[in-house]
Amino acid sequence: MPAGQAVRQLSTGPSLSEQAYQAVRQMIVDGTLTPGERLTERSLGGMLGVSPTPVREAFRRLEQEHLIERRDSRTVTVAAPTEAQLRKLSLIQNALRGVAARLAAEGASDAELAEIVAALRRGIDLSRRRAPAAAQVACARGLHELIDRAAHSQPLTDMIATTTAFGLAERVRAAQTLGEQYPAAGLTEHERIVEALLARDGARAEELMRAHLGRSGEFFLSLRRDAGLLDETGAGAARDDG
Repeated sequence: MPAGQAVRQLSTGPSLSEQAYQAVRQMIVDGTLTPGERLTERSLGGMLGVSPTPVREAFRRLEQEHLIERRDSRTVTVAAPTEAQLRKLSLIQNALRGVAARLAAEGASDAELAEIVAALRRGIDLSRRRAPAAAQVACARGLHELIDRAAHSQPLTDMIATTTAFGLAERVRAAQTLGEQYPAAGLTEHERIVEALLARDGARAEELMRAHLGRSGEFFLSLRRDAGLLDETGAGAARDDG
């Protein structure tokens, strides 16, 4: 983890293991903890202001979600999925987010649809201003998360979160190689998905979402491979910061 990285302290209370789980999981999702990085209960506990015990309990849950790997009895690392594993996760994400789009089209409130439209407009504005690709990727991620939430299914949202845990940080890293040359195809696809949501056409929204994510997933896999950020053994170079 980068030196000086700010980590939020946990409050005392009856749910320290839950707080530790959420905190460590978020650090994996946002890239603060990187694929291959070694983790210890004591060091993370010190960062979070708790004993190693809640972190140990969090590790059990994260291991079940395949977000961390236990190489032996003493070594725990952030999972570093291979290209084949990332492709499988992408296929699962496509199916889950397709269902989320269908449910959102059928059950989103008018206020939720307005938020989705606003996120789309932010993406259009970033594209027109030729904002850095990394900013456009983050905006697109926000749009997808709004659609996920508008599905009103916490189990579905939780499953999507697991399949996308390595997505944002890795895509931002890959997008940085593009500079301002971010392709417009994704934005056009977003517009069509939002049109289907506004029309309350669940089947169409699901179809468009799955097609969009399939193309996008393959694009970013190839981009990461070309940039040397992906190999056959893992998603990136392993780190061991002790």
